[in-house]
Amino acid sequence: MKVRSSSESSSSAHHSGPVPGRAVPTLVAEDLVTSVLGLLIVTAVYLDGRAHVLGLPDSFFTPWHAFLYGGLLLLVGWLALLGRRAAARQRVARLAVVPAGYGHAVAGAAVFGAGGISDMVWHQLFGVEFGIDALLSPTHLALFAGGALLFSGPIRASRLRASPSSRLMGLPAMLAVTAITAVAAFALSYLSGFLADQATIAVSHAPEGTAEHITGEAIASAGLASYLVTSLVIAVPLALLIRFGQAVPGTVTFLVTSLALLASVLADFPNPGVIIAAVAAGAVADLALAGLGGLGTSVRVRELVMAPLLPLLLWPGQLVAVAAAEPVLWSPEMVTGVMIVSAGVSFAAVFVLGMTSSNVAKSPE
Repeated sequence: MKVRSSSESSSSAHHSGPVPGRAVPTLVAEDLVTSVLGLLIVTAVYLDGRAHVLGLPDSFFTPWHAFLYGGLLLLVGWLALLGRRAAARQRVARLAVVPAGYGHAVAGAAVFGAGGISDMVWHQLFGVEFGIDALLSPTHLALFAGGALLFSGPIRASRLRASPSSRLMGLPAMLAVTAITAVAAFALSYLSGFLADQATIAVSHAPEGTAEHITGEAIASAGLASYLVTSLVIAVPLALLIRFGQAVPGTVTFLVTSLALLASVLADFPNPGVIIAAVAAGAVADLALAGLGGLGTSVRVRELVMAPLLPLLLWPGQLVAVAAAEPVLWSPEMVTGVMIVSAGVSFAAVFVLGMTSSNVAKSPE
């Protein structure tokens, strides 16, 4: 009797296809469909928000609601189809299984559905929210969290694949990160650096403790916070894309421009110059990132350099765009200080995030 060698056995197993029951990664094209649907849904959310900001007639039967709910139905249906395909690839008897890397996405669909039902109950009990109340409603926060999870599938799925054969294999993950970041930016739109115009209001030098002093500093503080918060909203996702090798060429430009464009949509395009400034800042940042890669720097160095660099590129351009429409009345100390603090906070956040991730990776099981 001829005994098969171990190499022959392994070769036979390799050519026989996936082991039944073992998770098989989704295809890049499948993840791309998921991420594009996520971006479409996020765009619909901003269009719906714009309608509320402008006080347009609101009902269930509006174009932006059709866009939003139609996109959600398409995405849920697509996830179901991916589950059916995953079951076929794994050769299991079940009708569908959770695709590899899509566990959080499926959980997000459940959270979103529960949030939607809870939101209907909330409206019956407390009425419909307006303005900033709508962004802080617990049921709406649940919808934001569910949506972020729902869009996460391509990010986790891409990390389950073998070493990418092409840099564009990270495209679905980059688009999904952009969609999730846009959800966070929408939830924090009351502190959007892309919409901040408080620099056109002079800070009062009235005696401390007076109503005039308190009001003036409150307005300035809101503007300063907008730049800081938006810097963090951008810096952390960008660092993760760099760390996991998912920052494809043009990532920074696409991410920053998308956020600036969507913020402008929400407020009905108050200053198109801000979008131009975002494109320019993103393009320069992409060149810097490519240059760092060409120099052979480590991923850690790249993420730590990009974290402070982007605010230093982005906010000067934004303030120039604001000044082109109306004079900037902040002092030189405030104008330069907000850029430096934004850069420092972004660097600190990415630095701590990297240290935390390293400790988790090295911890014993």
